[in-house]
Amino acid sequence: MGTGTELWDLFLYTLPGILVALGALYVMKHQAKQEQQRRYFELRRLQSKEALSTRLEAYERLTLFLSRNSLKKLVLRTEVTQDEVSLYAQSLIQTIDREFDHNLSQQIYLSVACWDLILMAKNKTILNIRAAAQSGSDDVNAFRQALLATDNNQEDVMMQALQYLKAEVAQLW
Repeated sequence: MGTGTELWDLFLYTLPGILVALGALYVMKHQAKQEQQRRYFELRRLQSKEALSTRLEAYERLTLFLSRNSLKKLVLRTEVTQDEVSLYAQSLIQTIDREFDHNLSQQIYLSVACWDLILMAKNKTILNIRAAAQSGSDDVNAFRQALLATDNNQEDVMMQALQYLKAEVAQLW
């Protein structure tokens, strides 16, 4: 009977220690889980902040593309270095294509609708240049004037795309 009593006493002495250890383990596990969740949310917050910054940079770059390549600004900015209309028209188109290719990767930060509108504006501007180049004039200055008149007679598609892009950025706030 003495051995049973000793075991019972040993059990009674160790039980509080075991309960305290289990409680401490539970508390530590709970705190570790909370710390992990806090780190996860902090990481998400930082990633979100960086993603917004990157996204805004994409909008800025495409704003520049659309602004710089509106027909009027493009014609006024591009010097006449060729005597042939077709060569000047090709120079304008190459300028648009180079800037577009430089900004091609920015599409991943925009909505599909916005990117499609930018692509359509680029292509329509190039079509307008080609159509004006085939109008029959051999004078580069007359060609430039025709492009500027086209721009004045209809709303520039680049500016339409720019308005859409601005509206999309406004939705971020």
